[in-house]
Amino acid sequence: MLHLHQFLLIAHIIAGSVALLLFWAPMLAKKGSPLHRKSGRYYAYLLYGVSLSGVVMSAMVLIAPLYFKAKYLTPGADPAVVAANVRLMASFLGLLSLLSWVSIRQAVLVLQLPKNARVLKTPLHLLAVVLLLVAGLYVFWLGMAKQQTLLIVFSVVAVLNAAGTLRFIFKTAPGRMEILRQHISNMLGSAIAIYTAFSAFGGRGLLELSATGQLVSWLAPSVIGIAFMMWYNRMYKDKTTAPKTAVPQVV
Repeated sequence: MLHLHQFLLIAHIIAGSVALLLFWAPMLAKKGSPLHRKSGRYYAYLLYGVSLSGVVMSAMVLIAPLYFKAKYLTPGADPAVVAANVRLMASFLGLLSLLSWVSIRQAVLVLQLPKNARVLKTPLHLLAVVLLLVAGLYVFWLGMAKQQTLLIVFSVVAVLNAAGTLRFIFKTAPGRMEILRQHISNMLGSAIAIYTAFSAFGGRGLLELSATGQLVSWLAPSVIGIAFMMWYNRMYKDKTTAPKTAVPQVV
């Protein structure tokens, strides 16, 4: 099992690193263009791999924290404390992975609504959204109990994302601009998850930031991402005078 975890970790890091860079291609390309569709499709494939591997690794660590993270069990350390801390970080990583999966899946599926009105109501997608909601509430409880700002912030982001996704899924006949806003917002949501994971687990080691600098780097993707969501939502308002924009097909 250690070899499986190590393989998943390597694949997770490689796919995540490529996704960090590829994300900007569909975001900056002309919406509906061949570059937008092709780069968006590859970005989605990468995010599926990153999300799934993250969920599996988190589940493995939650089940046997000291087996998979024995390196933290230093001489004199209390095994119970180490296990609790490892599970705390695994819960956070698992939440980010679920957020990434739900966001990218919603972003892809929503574009199929004009052809398939029930595409968002498949059991697998609904289960993932409900799991995100439950995980978000659980991590919020952990964050409050442990007074961890990072966990509190992202649990709120996850709960709001899950609630908004469920509300849209059961919305009657969403308009064309609503579909575009949902697509773009969830693409940005997936980017928030992977950029935060990079800052929390990779960037802090590379940049050697102080505790305050680490917190800022962890929260920055959310602040920037949410600001972009608000900006895009203003651009794609349902108005009769809104410019005609083709719905980009990424799958």
